Amino acid sequence: MIGALEIKAPDPTRIAVVQISDTHLLQNSSARLLGVPTGESLRRVLLDVRRRYPEVDLIVHTGDVAQDAHPDSYRNFSRLLQQIDAECVCIPGNHDHRAAMTDVWFPGSRVHINRSVRAGNWLLIALDTLVANADYGCLSAFELQRLRLELLSHSRMPTLIFLHHPPVNIGSAWMDSMALRHPETLLEIVDAQPQVRALAWGHNHQVFDTRRNRVRLLGAPATCFQYQPGGAQFAVDAIAPGYRIFLLRGDGEFDTDIIRVPHAWFPTAPD
Repeated sequence: MIGALEIKAPDPTRIAVVQISDTHLLQNSSARLLGVPTGESLRRVLLDVRRRYPEVDLIVHTGDVAQDAHPDSYRNFSRLLQQIDAECVCIPGNHDHRAAMTDVWFPGSRVHINRSVRAGNWLLIALDTLVANADYGCLSAFELQRLRLELLSHSRMPTLIFLHHPPVNIGSAWMDSMALRHPETLLEIVDAQPQVRALAWGHNHQVFDTRRNRVRLLGAPATCFQYQPGGAQFAVDAIAPGYRIFLLRGDGEFDTDIIRVPHAWFPTAPD
Protein backbone atom coordinates (compact mmCIF):
# COMPACT_ATOMS: atom_id res chain seq x y z
CA MET A 1 0.00 0.00 0.00
CA ILE A 2 1.31 3.46 -0.90
CA GLY A 3 1.92 5.62 2.16
CA ALA A 4 0.06 8.80 2.98
CA LEU A 5 0.69 11.93 0.97
CA GLU A 6 2.33 14.61 3.11
CA ILE A 7 1.18 18.19 2.56
CA LYS A 8 3.48 20.88 3.92
CA ALA A 9 1.00 23.69 4.53
CA PRO A 10 2.48 27.18 4.97
CA ASP A 11 0.13 27.69 7.92
CA PRO A 12 -0.58 24.33 9.62
CA THR A 13 -3.22 25.99 11.82
CA ARG A 14 -5.38 26.93 8.83
CA ILE A 15 -5.33 24.34 6.05
CA ALA A 16 -7.47 25.08 3.00
CA VAL A 17 -8.94 22.01 1.29
CA VAL A 18 -11.20 22.43 -1.75
CA GLN A 19 -13.61 19.63 -2.62
CA ILE A 20 -14.76 19.48 -6.23
CA SER A 21 -16.95 16.73 -7.59
CA ASP A 22 -18.75 15.29 -10.59
CA THR A 23 -16.90 17.15 -13.33
CA HIS A 24 -18.09 14.64 -15.99
CA LEU A 25 -15.38 15.56 -18.47
CA LEU A 26 -15.40 14.16 -22.00
CA GLN A 27 -12.75 13.11 -24.50
CA ASN A 28 -13.64 16.15 -26.60
CA SER A 29 -12.84 18.98 -24.21
CA SER A 30 -15.48 21.26 -25.75
CA ALA A 31 -18.27 18.66 -25.84
CA ARG A 32 -21.51 19.16 -23.95
CA LEU A 33 -23.41 16.92 -21.56
CA LEU A 34 -27.08 17.81 -20.93
CA GLY A 35 -26.26 20.96 -22.86
CA VAL A 36 -23.41 21.92 -20.51
CA PRO A 37 -19.78 22.25 -21.71
CA THR A 38 -18.41 20.43 -18.68
CA GLY A 39 -14.78 21.29 -19.43
CA GLU A 40 -15.48 25.01 -19.65
CA SER A 41 -17.64 24.89 -16.54
CA LEU A 42 -14.80 23.24 -14.59
CA ARG A 43 -12.31 25.77 -15.94
CA ARG A 44 -14.41 28.62 -14.60
CA VAL A 45 -14.90 26.91 -11.23
CA LEU A 46 -11.14 26.45 -10.86
CA LEU A 47 -10.57 30.09 -11.77
CA ASP A 48 -12.87 31.02 -8.90
CA VAL A 49 -10.92 28.71 -6.56
CA ARG A 50 -7.66 30.39 -7.58
CA ARG A 51 -9.15 33.85 -7.06
CA ARG A 52 -10.66 33.16 -3.65
CA TYR A 53 -8.06 30.77 -2.27
CA PRO A 54 -4.71 31.51 -3.94
CA GLU A 55 -2.90 29.41 -1.34
CA VAL A 56 -5.17 26.34 -1.33
CA ASP A 57 -3.29 23.40 0.19
CA LEU A 58 -5.14 20.46 -1.39
CA ILE A 59 -7.83 19.64 -3.95
CA VAL A 60 -10.01 16.58 -3.31
CA HIS A 61 -12.10 15.34 -6.24
CA THR A 62 -14.88 13.06 -4.99
CA GLY A 63 -15.55 11.17 -8.19
CA ASP A 64 -17.02 11.12 -11.67
CA VAL A 65 -14.00 12.93 -13.02
CA ALA A 66 -14.99 11.70 -16.50
CA GLN A 67 -18.31 10.86 -18.08
CA ASP A 68 -16.89 8.53 -20.74
CA ALA A 69 -13.87 7.13 -18.81
CA HIS A 70 -11.63 7.88 -21.81
CA PRO A 71 -7.93 8.49 -21.06
CA ASP A 72 -8.14 11.85 -22.86
CA SER A 73 -10.87 12.93 -20.43
CA TYR A 74 -8.46 12.38 -17.52
CA ARG A 75 -5.75 14.23 -19.44
CA ASN A 76 -8.18 17.11 -19.87
CA PHE A 77 -8.61 17.20 -16.09
CA SER A 78 -4.83 17.29 -15.55
CA ARG A 79 -4.55 20.17 -18.01
CA LEU A 80 -7.31 22.19 -16.35
CA LEU A 81 -5.87 21.53 -12.89
CA GLN A 82 -2.59 23.21 -13.85
CA GLN A 83 -4.06 26.59 -12.95
CA ILE A 84 -4.13 25.51 -9.26
CA ASP A 85 -0.82 25.19 -7.42
CA ALA A 86 -1.80 22.24 -5.23
CA GLU A 87 -1.75 18.47 -5.11
CA CYS A 88 -5.00 16.69 -5.93
CA VAL A 89 -6.48 13.45 -4.62
CA CYS A 90 -9.11 11.80 -6.83
CA ILE A 91 -11.63 9.13 -5.91
CA PRO A 92 -13.23 7.13 -8.75
CA GLY A 93 -16.97 7.58 -9.20
CA ASN A 94 -19.44 5.29 -10.92
CA HIS A 95 -18.67 6.87 -14.32
CA ASP A 96 -14.91 6.47 -13.89
CA HIS A 97 -12.56 3.64 -14.81
CA ARG A 98 -9.76 2.77 -12.39
CA ALA A 99 -7.35 1.45 -15.02
CA ALA A 100 -7.75 4.50 -17.24
CA MET A 101 -7.16 6.80 -14.27
CA THR A 102 -4.08 4.85 -13.20
CA ASP A 103 -2.63 4.84 -16.72
CA VAL A 104 -2.87 8.63 -16.97
CA TRP A 105 -1.95 9.57 -13.40
CA PHE A 106 1.19 7.54 -12.92
CA PRO A 107 3.39 7.87 -9.80
CA GLY A 108 4.97 11.29 -9.74
CA SER A 109 1.88 13.03 -11.08
CA ARG A 110 0.25 15.86 -9.11
CA VAL A 111 -2.98 13.84 -9.19
CA HIS A 112 -3.19 10.90 -6.77
CA ILE A 113 -5.83 8.16 -6.68
CA ASN A 114 -7.29 7.06 -3.33
CA ARG A 115 -4.39 8.42 -1.30
CA SER A 116 -4.65 9.32 2.35
CA VAL A 117 -3.22 12.72 3.19
CA ARG A 118 -1.53 14.14 6.27
CA ALA A 119 -1.70 17.92 6.45
CA GLY A 120 -0.65 19.64 9.67
CA ASN A 121 -2.25 17.65 12.47
CA TRP A 122 -5.10 16.47 10.18
CA LEU A 123 -5.65 13.15 8.41
CA LEU A 124 -7.77 12.95 5.26
CA ILE A 125 -8.80 9.50 4.03
CA ALA A 126 -10.07 8.83 0.50
CA LEU A 127 -12.20 5.69 0.10
CA ASP A 128 -12.95 3.88 -3.17
CA THR A 129 -16.65 2.95 -3.48
CA LEU A 130 -16.66 2.13 -7.20
CA VAL A 131 -18.49 -1.02 -8.31
CA ALA A 132 -17.71 -1.80 -11.94
CA ASN A 133 -20.70 -1.36 -14.28
CA ALA A 134 -22.99 -0.18 -11.48
CA ASP A 135 -24.34 3.21 -10.43
CA TYR A 136 -24.50 2.31 -6.74
CA GLY A 137 -21.39 2.02 -4.58
CA CYS A 138 -19.91 -0.42 -2.11
CA LEU A 139 -16.87 -0.54 0.16
CA SER A 140 -14.79 -3.69 -0.26
CA ALA A 141 -13.43 -5.62 2.71
CA PHE A 142 -10.00 -4.27 1.76
CA GLU A 143 -11.16 -0.64 1.88
CA LEU A 144 -12.95 -1.14 5.20
CA GLN A 145 -9.86 -2.75 6.72
CA ARG A 146 -7.68 0.05 5.37
CA LEU A 147 -9.99 2.57 7.02
CA ARG A 148 -9.86 0.74 10.35
CA LEU A 149 -6.06 0.59 10.31
CA GLU A 150 -5.70 4.24 9.29
CA LEU A 151 -7.96 5.39 12.11
CA LEU A 152 -6.36 3.15 14.73
CA SER A 153 -2.87 4.20 13.66
CA HIS A 154 -3.72 7.93 13.82
CA SER A 155 -6.18 8.03 16.68
CA ARG A 156 -5.05 11.48 17.83
CA MET A 157 -5.39 13.16 14.43
CA PRO A 158 -8.70 14.86 13.57
CA THR A 159 -9.92 13.15 10.42
CA LEU A 160 -12.05 13.79 7.37
CA ILE A 161 -13.25 10.85 5.25
CA PHE A 162 -14.03 11.38 1.55
CA LEU A 163 -15.93 9.01 -0.76
CA HIS A 164 -18.07 9.22 -3.88
CA HIS A 165 -21.33 7.54 -2.90
CA PRO A 166 -23.36 8.90 0.04
CA PRO A 167 -23.55 6.56 3.06
CA VAL A 168 -27.02 7.87 4.01
CA ASN A 169 -30.22 8.62 2.14
CA ILE A 170 -30.57 12.24 1.08
CA GLY A 171 -34.34 12.25 0.53
CA SER A 172 -34.28 11.95 -3.27
CA ALA A 173 -35.70 8.57 -4.28
CA TRP A 174 -33.91 8.13 -7.59
CA MET A 175 -30.55 9.18 -6.15
CA ASP A 176 -31.00 7.13 -2.97
CA SER A 177 -31.30 4.02 -5.15
CA MET A 178 -27.70 4.68 -6.25
CA ALA A 179 -26.20 5.35 -2.82
CA LEU A 180 -23.62 3.30 -0.92
CA ARG A 181 -24.82 -0.26 -0.36
CA HIS A 182 -24.44 -1.75 3.14
CA PRO A 183 -23.16 1.45 4.78
CA GLU A 184 -23.66 0.06 8.29
CA THR A 185 -20.08 -1.15 8.68
CA LEU A 186 -18.65 2.20 7.62
CA LEU A 187 -20.91 4.05 10.05
CA GLU A 188 -20.06 1.64 12.88
CA ILE A 189 -16.35 2.25 12.29
CA VAL A 190 -16.90 6.01 12.30
CA ASP A 191 -19.03 5.83 15.47
CA ALA A 192 -16.20 4.02 17.26
CA GLN A 193 -13.51 6.59 16.36
CA PRO A 194 -14.03 9.98 18.05
CA GLN A 195 -11.39 11.70 15.92
CA VAL A 196 -13.60 11.55 12.79
CA ARG A 197 -15.04 15.00 12.17
CA ALA A 198 -16.92 14.51 8.88
CA LEU A 199 -17.85 12.26 5.98
CA ALA A 200 -17.91 14.15 2.65
CA TRP A 201 -19.04 12.88 -0.75
CA GLY A 202 -20.17 13.79 -4.26
CA HIS A 203 -22.45 11.83 -6.63
CA ASN A 204 -25.67 13.70 -5.76
CA HIS A 205 -24.93 16.96 -7.64
CA GLN A 206 -26.47 18.86 -4.72
CA VAL A 207 -25.63 20.17 -1.27
CA PHE A 208 -26.37 18.07 1.79
CA ASP A 209 -25.49 18.92 5.38
CA THR A 210 -26.60 17.11 8.51
CA ARG A 211 -25.14 15.36 11.54
CA ARG A 212 -24.92 11.81 12.78
CA ASN A 213 -24.06 12.09 16.45
CA ARG A 214 -20.90 14.24 16.47
CA VAL A 215 -20.01 13.71 12.78
CA ARG A 216 -20.96 16.09 9.94
CA LEU A 217 -22.39 14.42 6.84
CA LEU A 218 -21.69 16.60 3.81
CA GLY A 219 -22.66 16.37 0.16
CA ALA A 220 -21.11 18.66 -2.44
CA PRO A 221 -22.41 20.37 -5.57
CA ALA A 222 -21.16 19.36 -9.00
CA THR A 223 -18.94 21.61 -11.11
CA CYS A 224 -21.40 21.25 -14.00
CA PHE A 225 -25.20 20.68 -13.75
CA GLN A 226 -27.05 20.28 -10.45
CA TYR A 227 -29.90 17.92 -9.53
CA GLN A 228 -33.09 19.10 -7.88
CA PRO A 229 -33.20 18.15 -4.17
CA GLY A 230 -35.98 15.90 -2.92
CA GLY A 231 -37.05 14.66 -6.33
CA ALA A 232 -38.57 11.25 -6.94
CA GLN A 233 -37.27 11.29 -10.52
CA PHE A 234 -34.33 12.74 -12.43
CA ALA A 235 -34.56 16.53 -12.71
CA VAL A 236 -31.92 19.20 -13.24
CA ASP A 237 -31.91 22.24 -10.96
CA ALA A 238 -31.58 25.83 -12.23
CA ILE A 239 -28.70 26.70 -9.92
CA ALA A 240 -25.05 27.50 -10.49
CA PRO A 241 -22.28 24.92 -10.06
CA GLY A 242 -19.88 25.16 -7.19
CA TYR A 243 -17.50 23.55 -4.75
CA ARG A 244 -17.02 23.05 -1.02
CA ILE A 245 -14.23 24.68 0.97
CA PHE A 246 -12.88 23.20 4.19
CA LEU A 247 -10.73 25.33 6.49
CA LEU A 248 -9.06 22.94 8.93
CA ARG A 249 -8.04 24.58 12.18
CA GLY A 250 -5.20 23.75 14.52
CA ASP A 251 -7.63 23.02 17.37
CA GLY A 252 -9.03 20.00 15.52
CA GLU A 253 -12.22 21.71 14.34
CA PHE A 254 -13.11 22.93 10.87
CA ASP A 255 -15.19 25.47 9.02
CA THR A 256 -16.88 24.67 5.73
CA ASP A 257 -18.93 26.51 3.16
CA ILE A 258 -20.39 26.09 -0.32
CA ILE A 259 -19.16 28.47 -3.00
CA ARG A 260 -21.40 28.91 -6.02
CA VAL A 261 -19.89 30.14 -9.29
CA PRO A 262 -22.62 31.93 -11.29
CA HIS A 263 -20.38 32.68 -14.28
CA ALA A 264 -19.79 28.92 -14.65
CA TRP A 265 -23.51 28.19 -15.04
CA PHE A 266 -24.81 27.14 -18.43
CA PRO A 267 -28.59 26.56 -18.47
CA THR A 268 -29.05 22.91 -19.33
CA ALA A 269 -30.79 21.69 -22.45
CA PRO A 270 -31.25 18.27 -24.04
CA ASP A 271 -28.30 17.12 -26.15
